[in-house]
Amino acid sequence: MIWAILALLIVTLFAGIPIGFALMITAAISMWWVGMDLVTLPVQMFSGVNSFTLLAIPLFILMGELMTSSTIAERLVALASALVGWLRGGLTHAAVLTAAFVSEMSGSGVADAAVLSKVFVSNMEEKGYPRPFAAAVVSSSAALGIIIPPSIPAVIYGVTTNTSISDLFLAGFVPGIILAIALMMANYVFAVRGNYAVFQPFELRRLGIAIKDASVPMIIPVVVLGGMIFGVFTPTEAAGIGCFVAFIFGVISRELTPRLIWQILVTTARQSSVVMMLVAGSAVLAQVFANEQLPQAIAQSMTAVTNDKVVMLLLINIFLFVVGMFLHATAAIIIIVPILFPIVTKLGVDPVHFGMIVCLNLAIGQQTPPVASIVLTVCASTRVKLGDLMRYNWWFIGVMFIVLLIVTYIPATTIWFK
Repeated sequence: MIWAILALLIVTLFAGIPIGFALMITAAISMWWVGMDLVTLPVQMFSGVNSFTLLAIPLFILMGELMTSSTIAERLVALASALVGWLRGGLTHAAVLTAAFVSEMSGSGVADAAVLSKVFVSNMEEKGYPRPFAAAVVSSSAALGIIIPPSIPAVIYGVTTNTSISDLFLAGFVPGIILAIALMMANYVFAVRGNYAVFQPFELRRLGIAIKDASVPMIIPVVVLGGMIFGVFTPTEAAGIGCFVAFIFGVISRELTPRLIWQILVTTARQSSVVMMLVAGSAVLAQVFANEQLPQAIAQSMTAVTNDKVVMLLLINIFLFVVGMFLHATAAIIIIVPILFPIVTKLGVDPVHFGMIVCLNLAIGQQTPPVASIVLTVCASTRVKLGDLMRYNWWFIGVMFIVLLIVTYIPATTIWFK
């Protein structure tokens, strides 16, 4: 049954139908197939998005847009360059570090990819880096937006599994740092092999100026995430506070004009509607699975293969990797996680730990065609052919797999605070 539904979904996706509509079409046909009343379809869609916690998603998107549509991005680039620009291949390291900074504001890998593509790719090409390599560096760096809080996929996972979003955000820091360091190590190898130069020498004065210019923008996510993690306010309230502070900063610094504010609101509405369409369609499909008891059936079939925790986690990672190649992160979490959650619970895996495993897998999935939303965003922004970018990107994907295995089999990387 599940394979027939997934096959139908893949067919609709390859037909060029937007993912949200493809999910709804698949859900409607599946409901008719199993004999469910189609009248309940809109009710299920509404119930899927009728959550106060989910309100954090458009607010985090708005906060990210407010903070990346002004000179904040330029200030973060200057700070990253002052910190790591003195290393061999410094511009590539600056791209990774900037992605880590921006990820604390946007919560979306795709949004990070769009910002970083404009800032780094042409600049790297002028410094002698191959344009496809520069695009691959940006694409892989943008994956940090799915792991480092505030992560929108982490919010979706928390709502889907009733797991503390504050704990998930706290759990994302160490894997995010490990992945950033791993990507920088890969960049250093490329820099040595390609004989890429230092971007700029280290200067304490330049670093001091960069820290001063970026201090206020960096304080905003620290206050928002810190207040949420320590229980001062909920994720939704934290997102609202972040929006308010970012807006006030933009107005005081005179970087937000009425026209720019309107563009930010339009962009936020579009991105939020895409996410909510995915959530609504996925919620109906998940209900079909639940009614047919497919999660329980799959759990029994997988545990029949092996009860070994190490082997089972490897099989789950392989399964999530394949799913991530064809489904958007939001859709994958709502559809697949309820199927796998009973298995990992039976294995004794902490829900927060499993959440980071899922997010890392989906970060890899957004780097692998055919869906590869981050890669396609970078290709569209830089006009680099997909095949040329992937020649370099496979190496970064390999690095991500190594980090995934570290996080999977060393739970302390995610639940160190418990």
